[in-house]
Amino acid sequence: MRENINFTISREADNFHKESFGVPYELETLYLEIKMPEECRYMGFVILWDETGAIRLQKLLGYGEQKLAIGIDGEHTTIGGVPGKVSKGEWKLGIGIFTEYVQQRLGDKTEVLEVVLTDKEIPIPDPIGTQVWVEEGSPKMSFENYNWKEKYQKEARWYKGDFHTHTRLSDGKETTVHAMEKAKKMEMDFYVPTEHNLIHTGWCDTDICVLPGIEITTDRGHFNLFGITEMPEHVLDIVRTNGTPQMEQYVEATMKEAKKKNWIVSLNHPFLTIWKWQYGKTSLEDFQCVEIINDPTYQDAPPSNDEAIRFLDALWMDGHKIWGVGGSDSHNLEEERYEGASLPSIPGDPATYVFCEGLSPESLMEQVRKGHICVTRYCQVKPEIYAEGKEYLPGDEIKTDKEKTVLTYEAQLLGISEEPTVFIVKNGEKQQIEVQESSTGNYHIKAEIEMDSSIWNWVRLEVRGKQGEFLAYTNPVWSGSMRSNYSRVEEIWKAMGEH
Repeated sequence: MRENINFTISREADNFHKESFGVPYELETLYLEIKMPEECRYMGFVILWDETGAIRLQKLLGYGEQKLAIGIDGEHTTIGGVPGKVSKGEWKLGIGIFTEYVQQRLGDKTEVLEVVLTDKEIPIPDPIGTQVWVEEGSPKMSFENYNWKEKYQKEARWYKGDFHTHTRLSDGKETTVHAMEKAKKMEMDFYVPTEHNLIHTGWCDTDICVLPGIEITTDRGHFNLFGITEMPEHVLDIVRTNGTPQMEQYVEATMKEAKKKNWIVSLNHPFLTIWKWQYGKTSLEDFQCVEIINDPTYQDAPPSNDEAIRFLDALWMDGHKIWGVGGSDSHNLEEERYEGASLPSIPGDPATYVFCEGLSPESLMEQVRKGHICVTRYCQVKPEIYAEGKEYLPGDEIKTDKEKTVLTYEAQLLGISEEPTVFIVKNGEKQQIEVQESSTGNYHIKAEIEMDSSIWNWVRLEVRGKQGEFLAYTNPVWSGSMRSNYSRVEEIWKAMGEH
């Protein structure tokens, strides 16, 4: 068997295009080789449907050789694929285009992408590996084989991970195997792959807790979904209508789907240049997290990250309990550097620490929802928070019978090369506090803060280097209540003096 299908990529071409082809007899493996000009990389992704209409493969045309396959198991199926039979019948191949990248990289040119479909064996550079999460024939690509209760660690402690990463399934440059090697080097306990409008259907062999995720990518902003159980219903609709007013209804529907299915929604890099969040009418009830630190090695990241922290503070000032997370958004090889960067963009920078009493995908999701989270860069914060003899974690409500109580906030700051600047932030007001060195590279802070349960109070910790660079953030503890004035993102922008 051999068949060629050509797709045109240009500003005028449809965002999504589909072609049929015939599989003349049952195959052991179906191979796809995609030939394209170099400038077309990262501009689109392929979707393959079998004769029943079930999705069998989805992959962005990114880094590396685009030699793909659907076979009987995870070792003979490309990442993003569903292993199983390749049956006789009419199959369909589609290509989705990211309009923002076409405008940036292609301009007014027109290019042709050629797909060769064959049963002749070719090497598979990016197989799924040993863990296959999906079942053949599942129309929703749901994770029937994923074990949400699997215990990766037993002890109660802070677990280190990354909530925004990319591999060669989308526009990252690392295989899943190399990504796990880097995660080990960074002493990570969990890892969340968040590919652009694509889902991993399995993973390589690893003892790191891999939590399924996805980055919903549009030309008006990106958001992550953590703990997904299947491919979101409207992903292809979002790609098809990207750049049109209709797309917004699919974005809203996806956020509603996440709420219904108990997935976590996180707004990504909300102030980062062309990727900033532009959906001003987004309901503040539709997301649970904000990515406050995104790839700090990227040229434009530091000021946009500081603005994201200010945005989250503004949400807390209005009484919204929304949590800050970090994401490396890592795409590059370890030896690569962004212009002007002294460190690589690597999973685990920033690190997001989540306190769990034993690490499993289920417990990780539960603790993120509670806000038991700290975000750091190449260091660790271990907060110890007490009131009336009771210990609390970041994200907790301070509960006391007294109207006023004294909160004792201590923290160990570990792995910092020189004395940092530390702030207690109460109700948006920063107060610098004294830092004591406990041993080489390790510091200690202690502060006492009065909390008034009759009004809305919240307190968090922030750590900066001598030049003001970000080092650490703990999510707030809080007490009291207030009636929020704002219900949409655009109203928070206005309160901040933005847009």
